[in-house]
Amino acid sequence: MENFSYQDIEDYYDQTEVHYRMWWKMEKSLGLHYGVWDATTKTTADAILNLNRVLMELGEVKEGDRVLDAGCGVGGSSFYLASHKKCKTVGVTLSQQQVETATKFAKEKGLSEHCEFMKCSYTETPFEKESFDISWAIESLGSAQNKGDFFKEMSRVLKPGGRILVADTLKPKPADISDNKYMKMMLNGWAISDILSVEEIKEVAAAHGFSTKVEYDASPQIQKSVDKIYKAYLIGRFGSKIYNFLFGARRFAAIHYKTCLAQKKTFEKGEWKYMLMVFEKA
Repeated sequence: MENFSYQDIEDYYDQTEVHYRMWWKMEKSLGLHYGVWDATTKTTADAILNLNRVLMELGEVKEGDRVLDAGCGVGGSSFYLASHKKCKTVGVTLSQQQVETATKFAKEKGLSEHCEFMKCSYTETPFEKESFDISWAIESLGSAQNKGDFFKEMSRVLKPGGRILVADTLKPKPADISDNKYMKMMLNGWAISDILSVEEIKEVAAAHGFSTKVEYDASPQIQKSVDKIYKAYLIGRFGSKIYNFLFGARRFAAIHYKTCLAQKKTFEKGEWKYMLMVFEKA
């Protein structure tokens, strides 16, 4: 199984940000994730904002909660929570480029007093014990080499009764991906070694003092995003190959188009689900 360092993960996001700006309307959605679609959503940006709303409601985020945005990307969720619930948010990311982008967006939106961003790992934070009400993790938990390290640190920084809100890809059951070409292509192309199953994440959470409060399978609601990402592969694959040949794109930028194919194939085979989960600290 391939292991990825903090530098690898930073390189992935820095090298592929241009793809998200181009294909995922990052400037509008301020998110790099699948989103969830329903009758009210018409665009990818709507779906991404809708996921913020759904997860916020499932996790019962309250007015003024202090939120650790664990793997904050360019800050979209932090801005949403600050705007809708007046939350005080601290976003952490391994990418200095994302810190700078999120900080710029916060200033443009007039949310600098509510939203702070810094470079650090969510498994090793500088925050005081029991200093947050909520930990928010959209498509970031998978990057942890040891998922238990995430729950251990969240147990330290969350107040009693604090909650972890997760939206992420999980296996329907434990499975070895060592010989699974497309699962490895998808995950390794995102600088992720492997992901847990639904039962495994519940077990890891329980081992660190968290009970599972919400377990919601949103897989049907990301189908449109899966298809859109696959369409990007069909449109861009030949151009990517030509660009790579002529200019020698960097590691993750060069293979990113392949993940668009792999996520479609593995999703259709039911090899992963898109789960929304809430864990509560005792």
